Amino acid sequence: MRRMTLAVMVMTAVLLGATVAASAVTPGGDVQANSPQVAGDPTSDTTAVFPTNKQNEPTVAVNPVDSRFLIAGSNDEQRQPPCGPGPVRGAAAQPNDCSFFPGVGTDGVYTSADRGQTWVNRGLLDDQASWQGKGVISDGDPVIAFGPRPDAAGHFSYANGVRAYYSSLATIGSLKGQEHIIVSSSDDNGATWSAPVMAATKTSAADFNDKSWVTVDDNAASPYFGRVYLSWTEFRSKTATGNGSEPVMVTSSADGGRSFAAPDQLSAAYNNRKRPGRQGSSVTTGPDGRVYVAFEQLDKQVVSISRDGGKSFGKLIIAGTVADIADPIPGANFRTDSFPTIGADPRAGSNTVYLAWANRTAAGGRIVVARSIDGGATWAAAVTVSGAAQGYAFFQGLDVAPDGRVDVGFQGLTAIDPSTFGGGNASIDSWATSMAAGGSWSAPVKVSTASSDPAASAQNNLARQFWGDYNQVASTSAGAFFIFTDSRNGQPCSAVDGYQVASVGSAQAAREDMDDLMAVRNGVNPSASDPVVKPAPGLVCPGQFGNTNIVVARWTP
Repeated sequence: MRRMTLAVMVMTAVLLGATVAASAVTPGGDVQANSPQVAGDPTSDTTAVFPTNKQNEPTVAVNPVDSRFLIAGSNDEQRQPPCGPGPVRGAAAQPNDCSFFPGVGTDGVYTSADRGQTWVNRGLLDDQASWQGKGVISDGDPVIAFGPRPDAAGHFSYANGVRAYYSSLATIGSLKGQEHIIVSSSDDNGATWSAPVMAATKTSAADFNDKSWVTVDDNAASPYFGRVYLSWTEFRSKTATGNGSEPVMVTSSADGGRSFAAPDQLSAAYNNRKRPGRQGSSVTTGPDGRVYVAFEQLDKQVVSISRDGGKSFGKLIIAGTVADIADPIPGANFRTDSFPTIGADPRAGSNTVYLAWANRTAAGGRIVVARSIDGGATWAAAVTVSGAAQGYAFFQGLDVAPDGRVDVGFQGLTAIDPSTFGGGNASIDSWATSMAAGGSWSAPVKVSTASSDPAASAQNNLARQFWGDYNQVASTSAGAFFIFTDSRNGQPCSAVDGYQVASVGSAQAAREDMDDLMAVRNGVNPSASDPVVKPAPGLVCPGQFGNTNIVVARWTP
């Protein structure tokens, strides 16, 4: 995408209702957090092949006491075997078999000790000594959050240090069903992690949990300081797609993640043709200990609030209307969503809460932010913070800094021909905008240093491109970090493009990666019903086909 001139940036600021100069956001560079792609293999950034080279759905958190330290994670396939025959899949594997392999985890961990300038790939949670022999396989959808560390008596204080929490889906061989919710904790900024703790007990093999989100009450003045909150969607059927019961659930831990309370159901469970369900929850806490859980329900973004440390939650409050962005975005072929991100002003006495999401308009996807100044009871109309210059906007992240500044990062797609898709047709860039407490939104500024081609990405079944479901922002007093999926080092494959065009509308194309993963766990070949001949990437594609990485961009307001 062409870099905006100063005149265009100023005009964009005017159109967005901003009065802050465009220079309010100063990019600080970006860096690949998962380098090398395979922990312990320094050559893997260029030698790893699909799907080993596939990462997405990233998360990032900053140590609240010492901002030099950051932890990031993602859906990371660095331990998944390459497509086709080999020592893992076996000599009889089909050359076009790129499916998830049973018993191999997908929760990556990356750490930085210099404010995000350099990173260490620490492999998977499954590689941790504490995980060995537990019968747990990480399955992705990670979110990381920091909070205070408890002492031996269970009292929380930053004087004890900090504790990081990594929430994830997981398969547990000894328990019914699939996609349990687990949490691991780290007291050394992500270098080592505890054994996984079950955060939600399932009683039915038909249950399928999805899209967990974790946060910690990190305000020392809160009556619930140190409490961990976790939300997710519980699909009460064997797949994450189709009709069935679908409530949003929430639980909490008051003992530093050693155990979790019985979950509460925040929403109705229905999901049928007349009344679709809900998905994509996000959780935050206010300075007074209030807990806010936001999620998308039909055409509304809704919020439920707890004022007693998660023991009970109020009725759903409508924060805004949503029109889901196009799936796929014209010019590309990856799945999308309009899930919200919520953040609260942490300053003492503040009742201000912010909610961001991607909204479909006649001009394309736009990022909007709604604000409540009365603790989530009422919400002002959402303000648009992205414009045409940023392309079709999607997958936003939002966080609120200690001084009340609000930071938003998002990605935007520009297509040469919106009526088709394939290599070279579309490019994706990452953008940032900030609003000082009591101020106005700055003009969005590009924070990625290179563009990405979405056609360089793919689902494991190859039927669609794949960009994940979310990105995230983490803020400090000095600036912010935006973590996102990136394919600047990847290469498209014309054979895969042709296969995807031929597969449009087929059942195989409609399958999501998680559905394929569950099929593999059940011993079913997810490609068995594929009506179109699938190419073999190792035989017909460039070596860096499918290469998506996790990149962290920094900026200062």
